[in-house]
Amino acid sequence: MNNVKVTPRGWLLEYLQTQMQGLTGHIEKAGYPFDRKFWGEKEPKNQNSRFWWPFEQTAYHIDGYVRAAILLGDEEMITKAADMIYPALESADENGYIGHKRIKEANDNCEYWPHVVFFRACLALYSYNHDKKIISALTAHYLGNPDTEAYSKIRNVYNVEIMLALYDITGDKRLLALAVESYEKGKDNIVRNAVARVNARAHIHGVTYNEYAKLGALLYRATGKKTYLSDSVKAYEKIRRRYLLPGGCCSSSEYMLDNSYYETYETCDIADMTWSLHYLAEICDEPMYSDIVEKCVFNAGIGSVTEDFRALQYFSCANQIILDRTSSHCRFETGTKAMAYAPMPFTACCPGNVNRIIPNYALSMWSLKGSTVTARMYGPSEYSGEIDGKAFSITQKTTYPFDLKITFEVKTVAPITLRLRVPGWCKGSGGAVKGGKAALLRGNKDDGNFMSFALEGDAEITVEFIADIAQRENRGGVYFERGPLVYSLGMKGERHTSGDADFPAYEMYANEKWNYAADTACKPEFTAGRDAKWTFDADLPYITVNCREVQNYTLKKAKKIRCVNWKYEPRTKIFDSPITITPRLPQKKHMMLAEESVRVRLYPYGACKLRMTVLPKIEK
Repeated sequence: MNNVKVTPRGWLLEYLQTQMQGLTGHIEKAGYPFDRKFWGEKEPKNQNSRFWWPFEQTAYHIDGYVRAAILLGDEEMITKAADMIYPALESADENGYIGHKRIKEANDNCEYWPHVVFFRACLALYSYNHDKKIISALTAHYLGNPDTEAYSKIRNVYNVEIMLALYDITGDKRLLALAVESYEKGKDNIVRNAVARVNARAHIHGVTYNEYAKLGALLYRATGKKTYLSDSVKAYEKIRRRYLLPGGCCSSSEYMLDNSYYETYETCDIADMTWSLHYLAEICDEPMYSDIVEKCVFNAGIGSVTEDFRALQYFSCANQIILDRTSSHCRFETGTKAMAYAPMPFTACCPGNVNRIIPNYALSMWSLKGSTVTARMYGPSEYSGEIDGKAFSITQKTTYPFDLKITFEVKTVAPITLRLRVPGWCKGSGGAVKGGKAALLRGNKDDGNFMSFALEGDAEITVEFIADIAQRENRGGVYFERGPLVYSLGMKGERHTSGDADFPAYEMYANEKWNYAADTACKPEFTAGRDAKWTFDADLPYITVNCREVQNYTLKKAKKIRCVNWKYEPRTKIFDSPITITPRLPQKKHMMLAEESVRVRLYPYGACKLRMTVLPKIEK
């Protein structure tokens, strides 16, 4: 194991501190099941018929909390994190099984799934304290219960991830054999068919898809068998082609439907998709996957949580201009509060999972192999450790993604190679190298994907990526990107609160005009900001676009709405009184446009909680 650590700086540090002051540090405010303990308790109080369910949700939070505590370097928080983990490890039965026996007895294809989530937290703690008791306990759990029939079932097969992580640490080939056999036995299950068949519709739950899609890449890293890697590559090619939404996350209105701007994504999928893609970015050494992670985190991820990290959405969308108790336009939970911000917006998976998004991003930015350090993603941080017993540190001084200029301050005794990802949106770069012996390596295989610098001694490398304003079309509308940020016509809105005064639920309503159509014949302009904060009242960068008001584009009122049920069969919902929801884009031939054009400012999607991202497009 490399003796390295990531230390957040700048806005990244402030965001993690806000998390700890918000739901990450006070998850009990979200209510059941976070208001009680489950892991390590002899007889946890359970109010759910699926006994394993609260173990899954609380494990999500524990994983996010452990990683945030480690990144913040707070010993009191780390001790609290350890207290969430060790009691469960110490309560293992005579066969090494960790967890309540009733989870094991569930026998419903998901009984071993909560362990994957909890064991990630255990491995995160191990990466900090190097306590071999953790690895011994997890290894005993699998080798004492080597039931490949059970581990091949739908969600149970995700344990392959943990088996391979333990194999990587211990070298115990029994773990590798268990992982391979579990995956192979599950090849014919419905999940694999939905993931691996690149031309077939992935009519499947988004979390289920993303958790499965990474397993092939992990098996390839352990075995060298390329057919495994092909499974994962095809899975994410399918997402890129058919399901990736403007905010950067795959559509997941529980199920993956298509890539329309009007589709929603579940907050859980932001955490799960980016977690899986960080594996592919490193295993394939492919910047494209890091591009997707950055876009998803900075837009969909931060845009799904309030500025104080005390409320979140179950479902979120590129276009959401009203968010109240009946405004959800998600096809699965139409006419409900599922899109409103709250500590417990609808169900418990998202309040648990949201805590993982930024900690996982921060811990995945850097990687070390031999004497080569790779910056796969960007943000203010320091990466430090030892190479061949000699200390090094590399500090990213930047406000990225608000600004695309990054200075890498390198301090090293040992010769190292620093590789910097060249983003797919980059149209060129400029910069300078100062001090020490530092040379940009040219003519190697990295050209075009990474910039590589051979370093001997301290140096300072400054890189500024160049990005154009990109106009993207979606279902007859248009939206705007620059670098990793998507820009939205956003507003703070009129906010009404209820419930806990410190951790309230929100209803949000537009208090400014939003019904504009974009004139793409006029060139948009970019203006840099001075702040690096994810709040709408900060001095943020913005894009100015020529627009005209669409006079007949208003909120949609409906008493009858076509939607779907849990099996995604068509149905019609009829309400006692009309509900109001964000409308779809108006048809071009019916748009009534104001005569005068106005200049409209679009701000970073993540800072806009009420937003119109995809605007109607004015044809010539």
